[in-house]
Amino acid sequence: MPDSHAASRPSARPPAGAGRAEAADGGTILILTLGYLMVAAMLVVVVTDVSAVYLARRSVASAADGAALAAAQRIDENAVYTSRDALARLPLGDVSETVDQYQRQADPSGRTTLSSSLIDPTTVRVEGSRVVNLPVVGYLGVGPVTVRAGAQAQSVVRQPAAP
Repeated sequence: MPDSHAASRPSARPPAGAGRAEAADGGTILILTLGYLMVAAMLVVVVTDVSAVYLARRSVASAADGAALAAAQRIDENAVYTSRDALARLPLGDVSETVDQYQRQADPSGRTTLSSSLIDPTTVRVEGSRVVNLPVVGYLGVGPVTVRAGAQAQSVVRQPAAP
């Protein structure tokens, strides 16, 4: 007598064609995984190189700020002490020498270049630049990037407050 429950039991063999569908899905997942890995690698490259440029620009901006302040504090004492009139502004002296000295102390490697100019007798402007070699895409032949920053500072005399 045939078993009436045999038709309701699952068979031990997979249905015909099931193995081929799983193999096709495995190839799609592999391509999708490779695509995600490529996107992640490109993000790492972009973040690394952009971070290098950003940090170099901040360093140049900081050096320009410090050099401008140092130059604005370098007052021409001879002009102050020989003046017969009350000074509304303090004249600056040896600005380029002060900026050069600041550059040597702030960046002994010499990668940052600072230049100074007087806008007027009491205001100094400092421009800085640095060449940045990109750490990742530099190997692919992408050339170095030059970052620039500027700052200015002024020496002002404040009149004493009335008693």
